[in-house]
Amino acid sequence: MNIAVYPLVLDDFIVETFFLLAGKHPEHRFIIITDHKKRDQFSFYSNIEIILVKPLSKNALLKKIWWDIRLSVILKKVKADLFISFHNACSLTAIIPQIMVIQKLEKAKKNHIKKAQLLVVPNKVAKKKLIEKFEIREKKIAVIYPSANKMCVPINEREKVVVKNKYSEGKEFFLFNSIFPGQKDFIDLLKSFSHFKKRQQSNFKLLVIASSSSFFEMSLESYKYRNDVRFIDIKDKTEEALIIASGYAVVLPFNANEDMIAALNATRAGVPVIAVKNSIISEAFGDAALYSETEVTKDIGEKMMQVYTDENYRTRLIEKGKQVAGEYTSEKAAEQLWQSIIKALE
Repeated sequence: MNIAVYPLVLDDFIVETFFLLAGKHPEHRFIIITDHKKRDQFSFYSNIEIILVKPLSKNALLKKIWWDIRLSVILKKVKADLFISFHNACSLTAIIPQIMVIQKLEKAKKNHIKKAQLLVVPNKVAKKKLIEKFEIREKKIAVIYPSANKMCVPINEREKVVVKNKYSEGKEFFLFNSIFPGQKDFIDLLKSFSHFKKRQQSNFKLLVIASSSSFFEMSLESYKYRNDVRFIDIKDKTEEALIIASGYAVVLPFNANEDMIAALNATRAGVPVIAVKNSIISEAFGDAALYSETEVTKDIGEKMMQVYTDENYRTRLIEKGKQVAGEYTSEKAAEQLWQSIIKALE
């Protein structure tokens, strides 16, 4: 069987998942269509082929030509039996079965959703929204949770000291390692941190793994605790894993899809997570994370207080979190994807 795949980017999850699939199913051929030039990582897999294409245009007409004409030509040329798209879209003209991986529901169009044989989403919240918005049959949707970065592991106290000296002036820190859905969310995070600082009068820092921007900088200008907030724009995955493992707790109060991976990375590294009740994280973590009842900044700040003042509770969260992270692996995701492939071909 020839399986063509069009990933959004060749990220760790995609690479590792298809390494596992190729290794477990050498009798099948995997064709990865990508604009990513770094493809040497696949060179030692004889059943993986890379097709290099130009980056997807932002122009609506050129984008349609790609999906409905050029892509169909490629799929016919490689004699694909199945196509998997990670672009929240699929080809409306392809005659072979298609799996559409939806990571951003707001970008998915109804005609593409109807065309795909199977839809894959990263959590049950997205599945429910998909059913309600597009009236899709439940059996057409598969949930495949992401997995943690295997670089994220617990580190010893000496290593943590080195990281803290480098990034937080040697002080303990809360960490935000996801994305801000909107600019207001950054302000809310600062308000939560303010509540903690006012109550505790501690020297804790707040580290944000993200690129700074004019908005962030302007927001910090009048912020009372601006000297305790630091942005870290980092591309080195190994260094990022060390920062995550050195955090006192990770704060994820905005319920973004990316939060699940951020939470798994933290708990795999032995760092507790503060999130929001009835969120994507609570769906998978249960009592292995600490939840505020609402997204109200004061409530988030209170949970930051709780994890700081109750060391025994923090330790229990760490142990439970490690167990949960151990359940969501790339091996499990690869097996679920393979089962989805079989289902789409039925």
